[in-house]
Amino acid sequence: MSKGTVSKNKTSRKLKEVKIFVISGPGGVGKTTLVKHLFKNKDVRDAFIRGISVTTRRKRPYEKEAEDYFFVTSEEFSRLKKQDFFLESQKVLNQEYGTPNLFYLLARKKNKGLILCIDVKGGMYLKKKVKAGRIVTVFVGAPTKEELYRRMKDRAETKSIMKEKVKLAKEELKVSSNYDFLIINKDLKMAVKELQKIVSVNSN
Repeated sequence: MSKGTVSKNKTSRKLKEVKIFVISGPGGVGKTTLVKHLFKNKDVRDAFIRGISVTTRRKRPYEKEAEDYFFVTSEEFSRLKKQDFFLESQKVLNQEYGTPNLFYLLARKKNKGLILCIDVKGGMYLKKKVKAGRIVTVFVGAPTKEELYRRMKDRAETKSIMKEKVKLAKEELKVSSNYDFLIINKDLKMAVKELQKIVSVNSN
């Protein structure tokens, strides 16, 4: 994996101004779905901006542009990275992922918090960079490792990709204790309620 990067422009000097919630977890655990359901709540929408990542990976059939991710080519991602477009960026399983600065700037302009659904390495990178008390990290896990691997298998295109995903998941689970909160996504409704409570209690 490549090292994460924080933009060298004004954004990186003002990371203390916006409360950031980072939602992370292994692929297939349901973190994106969890955040989508969270934003169905009007109070959440009124108080937070939802960040959407840019990625070079292929769009899955059920995903929507600008709702799940912004899908770009590797060349386009490299160009954006050179322009300091990203708050942070990571390489995961040979695909690039990045959080656009614009969501942070929008949250600051509207005096709202920012909720990001990003990979574990990106989450840990931001936790080190953002001023203490201005970032809350939430790790989303599956009920069991077997259930996690089953979900991952449903999404893996080949056995080799599945093998890589399992290896990555094992690495990510090792650092779950470094997150502020842990949510086990066994029942979606309950997980959403738990996340909403975490966000509500820690939003100030």
